[in-house]
Amino acid sequence: MPLTTDKVRRIARPFGLRSPSVLVLCALFALGGWAGVTEAPAWGASAIHVEKQNAKPSPVKPAARAKLDANQFALLTEDHRLFLEASPRVGEGLLAFSRRLTGGASAADEIATANGGARELKTGTRYLVPFEKLAAEQQIAVIKALFAKDGADRDGWRHEARGVGPLGRESLWHLAHWFTGDGANFRAIREYNELGDDDIARGAAIVVPAEILRPSFRALLPKVDPVDRLSFGKDSQGEYATYRLRPGEALYSSVVVRFTGRIHGPDVNALAAEIKIPLDVLQPEFLPIDHPRRVAYEAEIREAQRFTNPIRASGLEGITVVLDAGHGGKDAGASMGGVWESLYVYDIALRVKKLLETETAAKVSITTRDGADFRIHDGDVLPFSRGHAVLTTPPYPIEDSVVGVNLRWYLANSVFRRLALTPRDEEKIVFLSIHADSLHPSLRGAMAYIPAASMIEDRFGKSGAAYASYEEVRESPIVNVSREVRTKSEGLSRELAERVIAAFEARALPVHPFKPVRDKVIREGREWVPAVLRYNTVPAKMLLEVCNLANDEDRRRVQTRKYRQTVAEAIVAGLRGYYDESPPPAPAVKIAKSTK
Repeated sequence: MPLTTDKVRRIARPFGLRSPSVLVLCALFALGGWAGVTEAPAWGASAIHVEKQNAKPSPVKPAARAKLDANQFALLTEDHRLFLEASPRVGEGLLAFSRRLTGGASAADEIATANGGARELKTGTRYLVPFEKLAAEQQIAVIKALFAKDGADRDGWRHEARGVGPLGRESLWHLAHWFTGDGANFRAIREYNELGDDDIARGAAIVVPAEILRPSFRALLPKVDPVDRLSFGKDSQGEYATYRLRPGEALYSSVVVRFTGRIHGPDVNALAAEIKIPLDVLQPEFLPIDHPRRVAYEAEIREAQRFTNPIRASGLEGITVVLDAGHGGKDAGASMGGVWESLYVYDIALRVKKLLETETAAKVSITTRDGADFRIHDGDVLPFSRGHAVLTTPPYPIEDSVVGVNLRWYLANSVFRRLALTPRDEEKIVFLSIHADSLHPSLRGAMAYIPAASMIEDRFGKSGAAYASYEEVRESPIVNVSREVRTKSEGLSRELAERVIAAFEARALPVHPFKPVRDKVIREGREWVPAVLRYNTVPAKMLLEVCNLANDEDRRRVQTRKYRQTVAEAIVAGLRGYYDESPPPAPAVKIAKSTK
């Protein structure tokens, strides 16, 4: 076959090469028989090989394969894409195949597309599953098989490039896509490793920083106490902490966000200008081990961790989920780039409701509704609406955001009183409020809030004309909660939140890199527990921020129904995990072995 200009450009395209001299070089490689190469360079496991020229035609052009087991292979293509090749089990259709390998059915269309539109799977035939759709454990298996010299490093994931194509280079953009889920992170990788180019040669080793790694890879890193990087001092302005930056590390991500808990743009930017961190804004777990505030904090955590969920419910049999979508009506919530928080979190709540009611035995009590029914909009970008109402008796069309929030917890408390007839019944009810935040634009992913026992009053309630007409308020206008009950709620809520966050990570959904489960909000110098949790008597409760609308990628993804469906599937998986027999995830809050 004659060598054409288009053919040369196709060879160069995966590497971003466009200059005439480089195109000539690619032509020489092509004329020299590159298409006839039958072996991969020596690398790692001997099972890796390049697809031979006379192999069966495939939708992709393989550069290397690695055998995982008799039915599964890891695949790297010439254009720097990763796949899992897997055979369906006997009787396994496309949806079941997708659930087994990706954690949900929402990837079925992408799997079909990757295989030339095939939707009828045949036993004994291997099908391609795109890497980005794989469940976390499958992604790790693919990477470890193809890149045998890769591994966890103290500061991130150490990767050695195998390189593909005639020049044996590896694109930082593709590498960022593999390991962080976002190709745009190539800049951070380049700066961290002090590279002068956007790709690396075969055999070159780099580190993908821990802060931007996919959660599944970050979980494999050695456990390093961040306090080891802090040193403490005192000057005329008071006590402070200083932090030693790693190469390429940005001040806002490594210091302000991680160590102070500040995540909102103005708060982060104000502190990022400081060289020293005042101890009064440092999170208690990063204080010196004998500091009174850290000692008190760890004592509270130990007290709450005495309480764990004793209920096991197969298929969520006997469980009630009180489901809340944040904001609504005249309260749009966070609004960025024309995306209203209220619209998209309500859509996710409806998807959670449908999954719970069709795939589990759980009962759902939802706090709000937009319109006459709970119809899920069949589209990516959602239509604007201000029709949400809180489903109290009578319903409250949301005119005032404060009244709307307070009526939600009154409604949740009413459901709890009606169902919690015995102490054991109390733990069969959970409360989940779904939101989307607006944080510093560098941050991505989900974050959960739970109620800190120390920040909730013993007695609280609302009064006045705005509340007097609602049956749920009249039932019990004042709520009394003992310290023991508040502490138990903190323990159960943390366990619930960790299960949901773990389910996000298992599906490779972005999760906040620093402390994704938090017991309070910190903003503009204030700390508080959200009202929908603070006055809520359901023992296990959480407020879930599914994404950061100020981040361009998070905002783009939440405007796709497939992403919202995957989020809903993760939430349901987390709820099922909370009531499952499987062992819980490692606790997100670590306590020092000893304190003075």
